[in-house]
Amino acid sequence: MSALTPYDYKIFVTGPFQSGKTTLIHTLDPYAISIDRPLPRPYRGVSGTTTTGFDLGRIAWVREEELDDGIIVPRNDYTPEDHNGCIVKEIELRGVPGPLHFKFVRDTMRNNSNAVFLLVDSSDPDMIEDAKSHLQEVHLSFHGIPHVVFASKQDRHDAVSPEEVAEWVGVDEAIGITTHDAQACRSTITRVLRSLLAS
Repeated sequence: MSALTPYDYKIFVTGPFQSGKTTLIHTLDPYAISIDRPLPRPYRGVSGTTTTGFDLGRIAWVREEELDDGIIVPRNDYTPEDHNGCIVKEIELRGVPGPLHFKFVRDTMRNNSNAVFLLVDSSDPDMIEDAKSHLQEVHLSFHGIPHVVFASKQDRHDAVSPEEVAEWVGVDEAIGITTHDAQACRSTITRVLRSLLAS
């Protein structure tokens, strides 16, 4: 039996309930797995599921040069011969439940993380306090690793700007993202990866 190859980077994906974490991970990696359950009732008019265990996605970040943004490929679709001579970093995306009482699950998933993605629903000002609690949890639990706040659901008609989301949670910057748009999502994430993790 061959040994498992460790991933180059592990990214902790957190944020309030229904902020878009699972959608982000499954958009980047359609093969991602989730431990979830159906919502007991529609949330803001939408039926779906909520993560109760974790989301786990695996991607390859492929660049021709170190300063390139590069591209993201689901790890299951990556083949070295298609990217000969490229710089390739394998990345594990770990999504965690958003409700604050699931802190014990988040605690078990934090180990060895290299960066944190915090998603905030830019169309739902009611989640501001939860978003602030998640940000405080990130500050208390992670030391010396980068984190970025995403203003998710920018495609909704009632979404506010990323600048306003940044003001909501008290950070200098939030990056707008539409987690259902695969091309835009991957483009945004590659730029973030280069700024956070490029060696």
